[in-house]
Parts: sequence; structure tokens; C-alpha cells
Amino acid sequence: MKAVIGAILLIVGLALLGHGSYMQAKAWLAQHLIEQAWQVALTTPEQQVKPWFYADSYVTAQLNWPSQKQTLTILAGASGRNLAFAPSHFLASAELGSEQAGVLIAGHNDTHFAFLQKVNVGEQFSLQTQNGQIDRYRVRGIAVIHQSQYDFLAHKGLYLLTCYPFDSLASGTELRLLVSADKLPSPASVLSMSTTNS
Repeated sequence: MKAVIGAILLIVGLALLGHGSYMQAKAWLAQHLIEQAWQVALTTPEQQVKPWFYADSYVTAQLNWPSQKQTLTILAGASGRNLAFAPSHFLASAELGSEQAGVLIAGHNDTHFAFLQKVNVGEQFSLQTQNGQIDRYRVRGIAVIHQSQYDFLAHKGLYLLTCYPFDSLASGTELRLLVSADKLPSPASVLSMSTTNS
């Protein structure tokens, strides 16, 4: 009897190990395919480039945050499926790069957006859109809000959102960490202003 129980436990253990390895391999492959799709997207700015043929999303931007050592490719559409693979643009918000209203990118706090717990006001980062344009941003505020709050989108800026608190034992909390950032003037516009004023 002990031998049978031991054999069953061994089989269950191997199955769990195999499943865990499969999930890790799948996650690694997804990141590789997303990055590959982003490189293709930069050369074909008019096309919606999917990371894999059956994906229901496409790559749309890349976030580069040097002080946090983060480079993250953004998917279109902040659905649960997309958020499992990458931070995602909430399509109900303004278009990426917009200066008319708020742009929202969401990500999970235990994977891609885990670094947001270390971010400070004043830090700078950039967002490159598929047309190659790179916009620079500076963090203006960090706040904890309720998941039902979206009135901030009426105000221009880039907003990064993730669940809060970090490392919570309970999933599906009602709180969110909101990082707000303002777009900085491009070097070209700063140069233009300085030459006009001189």
C-alpha cells in the first residue's frame, strides 16, 4: 500500500513540476515573441502586428524606464488575457501620446509592473509608439485609489495602473496604485523656444 501511495505522489509531483516548467517556458516564449513583434511593428507602422498568429491583440508601444532598468513592450487592450503577457493600453482612454486627455496603461503588480512600488516622483522615462516617435515623461504623482475611480482620465497625462497592495495574500483587491506622469517638451521644441526668445 505504501508503495502505491508513494508512486501516486511521485506521479502527481512530476505532473506539477512539468506543468510549472511548461508555464515558465510559455511565459519566456511569449516575451520573446512580443519583443520580436515590436521590432517588426517599428518597420511597419501602419500594420497591427500580433505577437503570435492567434493573438487577439497587437504590440503598440514600448516603455523604457532607465532608472528602474525596465523596458516593456505594450499590448493594445487591457484584457485579463493580455495583462498575463504584458502591460496593456486601456483602449477606452486616449490614444498613446495624446495631449488632450489621459492615457492609461495597466499591468500586474507581481510581474511587469512590480517595479512601480519603487518609483519616485520626479523620475523620468520614455514611451515609444509604433510610428517611431519617442515621448519623454516625468512622474508627477503617486496615489492609491479605488478601482472604480477613472475620473483622472479627464486630465491629460500618462497613467500607469496596477493592483495594490503589493505582495498581498488576497487577490482581487479593490485598491489600485496610480502613477501619473506629464509629457516633457521634446528637445526640438525646447531648442525652438530658446532660439525664438533670444
